Amino acid sequence: MNLKIVKYSLGKLLLVLAGLLTFPLLVALIYRESLEDIRNFVIPIIISLVLGIILSKRGDNRSHLYTKEAMFITASTWVLFSLIGAIPLFLTKSNYNGYIDALFEMVSGFTTSGASVALNVELLPHSIIFWRSLSHFVGGMGILVFTLAILPNSNKESSLLMKSEVPGPTFGKITPKLSDTARNLYGMYIVLTIVTMILLLLGHMNLFESIIHAFGAAGTGGFSNKGISIGAYDSRYIEVVLAVMMAVFGINFNIYFYAVTKNIREAVKSEELKWYIAIILISSALIFSNIVSIYKDTIYSLVNSIFTVSSIITTTGYVSADFGSWPLFSKSIIIMLMFIGGCAGSTAGGLKVSRFVILVKGGINQIKESMNPRKITINRLDGKKVDNETERSVSKYLVIYILIFIVLFMIVSIDMNDFETAFAAVSTTFNNVGPGLGAFGPITTFEQMSKLSKFVLTIAMLLGRLEIFPMLLILYPSTYRNLRNK
Repeated sequence: MNLKIVKYSLGKLLLVLAGLLTFPLLVALIYRESLEDIRNFVIPIIISLVLGIILSKRGDNRSHLYTKEAMFITASTWVLFSLIGAIPLFLTKSNYNGYIDALFEMVSGFTTSGASVALNVELLPHSIIFWRSLSHFVGGMGILVFTLAILPNSNKESSLLMKSEVPGPTFGKITPKLSDTARNLYGMYIVLTIVTMILLLLGHMNLFESIIHAFGAAGTGGFSNKGISIGAYDSRYIEVVLAVMMAVFGINFNIYFYAVTKNIREAVKSEELKWYIAIILISSALIFSNIVSIYKDTIYSLVNSIFTVSSIITTTGYVSADFGSWPLFSKSIIIMLMFIGGCAGSTAGGLKVSRFVILVKGGINQIKESMNPRKITINRLDGKKVDNETERSVSKYLVIYILIFIVLFMIVSIDMNDFETAFAAVSTTFNNVGPGLGAFGPITTFEQMSKLSKFVLTIAMLLGRLEIFPMLLILYPSTYRNLRNK
């Protein structure tokens, strides 16, 4: 592995992190927070600047970037951003019990999981609340996509970086030039975020709350400044707005690009989109029929069914009702949605609907062939044949996904005796959802969890957001053999 290009890339990315940290610092100044709160952001800014300058000067961007380097840079960037980004939270001692807690929270922010360990989020300074939500916004579309969008020059090899970060079984540029692709993606992302913010303002949220909840919906993250999340507002309007916008951000952004620049009719023909909408509608109807007898208000039951389904399938994790107290049938659907996730190329986590569709169709074809050995079946998506390489990669991904899930579950179960709690904890973090079930349900935090479980679930969130392989690379010992610094 070429160390010089790794150092150069990480150095430049750390300078970007220093720039991002200035935004919560400005919030601290605007709200006239204490010198201690301001210091909490000055320290990581200095660390990012110093490390960024040293690494970029010792590195070199003239050598070739290959897949291994791209994956290593991607995973290392997310780890470094989380390690340094956690410093302000760690220094805010009134709400986080040590650095592991702060790191858990920051990884949850950047991976857009939204799982929290804060003792009392409503007592956090505005600057910390803003930083948590800003991490959702940047992590949602991707740290490297953000960097490619703002940097003036991006060479063709940068596609390897973007490919290793953008979720989904396949990757495709929407414009010939990669930097233009990144800027177009972020342009649409920002516009939709502003629309969400304006709609929330119309629902009588104040400006600060509208911004942070728009960031959470856009990045499908879920951090709120309220202890009981969106339920604190008790507003059907806000719940409907967020339910719709969360679903919007769970759609492949390529569809929006084609709808705007080419043909909207062709864009909405996406088979993945149709499955995604169908899953939301059917799941909402099933949950509504299951919980309508629990609540006296039918509209409340309907809105909360749709809101919860939208929040879970997009892996946002906002909560409008305590779905942990719902019947087992509804909770089973919620667990299923955690695994399916949103569309490929969206800000949502999970396996992705496109993988789910390929696996379902592949399974059906396998049944047909076993019943009629002479029958030849073809797996199609959007009317096109799914090539053998894609099918194999999806199957391999699922196998590795299940194996890692089992390992994570076994480690977490050392500290937990309740199956539902342990299973949901791994499911919600590995799929970057946020709220769990059982002891760590939608209206509680993960604060009481042991340090070991918090650390394991921190790794789970990174594995889930980067779709396993980049994180496995930096955890694998052989990666560091035969390093070359030229």
